[in-house]
Amino acid sequence: MFTLENLPKLAEEFFSEIADLSQLKKSSLFLCRSDGVPLYVRNELNSEFDSSTVGALLGGVWQAAKAMASFIPTTDESDIFRLSFDTSDKGIYIVPISLGEEEVYLGLIYYGEVNPGMIKAKLRDISWRLAEFWSMTDIQERLGSSESLFNNITDAEMDNLFSSTLQ
Repeated sequence: MFTLENLPKLAEEFFSEIADLSQLKKSSLFLCRSDGVPLYVRNELNSEFDSSTVGALLGGVWQAAKAMASFIPTTDESDIFRLSFDTSDKGIYIVPISLGEEEVYLGLIYYGEVNPGMIKAKLRDISWRLAEFWSMTDIQERLGSSESLFNNITDAEMDNLFSSTLQ
């Protein structure tokens, strides 16, 4: 079942084995809890920084932006906000991800990009795939197995499944 304690291990698995990060070369990628605790960090920038500090700042800026967005008169609960602070070739981009009842933030710090729109779209795609990956993992954990659901079907069970008794 969903627990944030499982998330760092699953995030590492997702980002190393499933997500295609090849387009995010001049960037740093962060997955943080809503309180700013980093769950996954991938630093491709040539600068040194403390991931805990970046996580806390990322969480704080998101919470501040969310509070400011509450002043928008026609905000719909189904709206999915994203936060962008950028110039034409460098910036910060943050998207929320709902994992069960928890919200986490996927953030990207980038520079020297020719097409920042493309990497923003890529980050949104990664966020959707992570949510999907998490929901599939959560379903498997609820069933009590990480194996395929159909591994132990016998020939007799298959025959019964496809036999027709229609008359």
